[in-house]
Amino acid sequence: MPTLDEITYSREATIAAVRDYYQFLTNMFLPEDFVHEPPAEGWPTVSKERVAELGKNDEVFELMRRLPYVAKETQLLGHASVAYWPKLLTDHVWLGGVTPFNSEKVRIITEGLDWEDVPSSAFGLICGGRNSETFILDTKFGTVHWLEAPDFDENPIRKPITEPPGGSDPFEDCTPENEHGWRKPAWSIPDFFEVLKNELRTLKHVPVKPHQIDWWFDEYETKQDLDKFDSLIVAVRHAYQEHGWPDLSVYNKDKCQDAISRLNEESSQRWQKQHDEMLKQRWKHLETPNTEQNTGDR
Repeated sequence: MPTLDEITYSREATIAAVRDYYQFLTNMFLPEDFVHEPPAEGWPTVSKERVAELGKNDEVFELMRRLPYVAKETQLLGHASVAYWPKLLTDHVWLGGVTPFNSEKVRIITEGLDWEDVPSSAFGLICGGRNSETFILDTKFGTVHWLEAPDFDENPIRKPITEPPGGSDPFEDCTPENEHGWRKPAWSIPDFFEVLKNELRTLKHVPVKPHQIDWWFDEYETKQDLDKFDSLIVAVRHAYQEHGWPDLSVYNKDKCQDAISRLNEESSQRWQKQHDEMLKQRWKHLETPNTEQNTGDR
């Protein structure tokens, strides 16, 4: 349980922690070619000018351009799609048209609705909408802040930053008041990624496809009327367990992912069959003559 004054920021250590987490994901489920390493000179589309438009400082620019990323829209945890900054900082080309870069929109989808309270030293790791997680990394303190983080077990693998003696908020005396709302809970950068790893080791978050991770709820084990999505999560979670996860000495990623691909295909086929049957019944109903009306017409 570190205190804030025990934590320091290092660009190299941050890059190493992110890269290590991506390696963890590839050990579990992620295709290796989903991990994108920066060129030697850094990502060319992460320009100092664009990062400045976001209101971010030089250290954020240097870190963004040298971080590895995973393929766009890949999730780092359930409902937590990666903020792929080499793409987010460019103009958006769609169907022959160009939408200019909009710094406010980008900050909203990566920092949340309180983006104006996020300082120049901090930026979002996740890109999403209203139901997405929000992870904010602050280079000033060497911390990651998980907005509205779930309640963890009493003994998580890494505990959040603790309050100093006296019981005040760890950031209360060193940040403006308007920032206090989004800063708890927080972890050192390496500890934060260990927390994410533990969520996946314990299958509290279940990767169901290379791009997609879903939340796990214990009620899935006993609930009788699961829909097709929840049923798939249950089946995929069991597949990980049956193939030895999280014990890497016995876990076979290739066999496990093959089994999960089959589960996804079977789920899609069942859904398609149900969908086709529903349409068939609707058409049958529309084609059936109204006998009461016909009788009355006589």
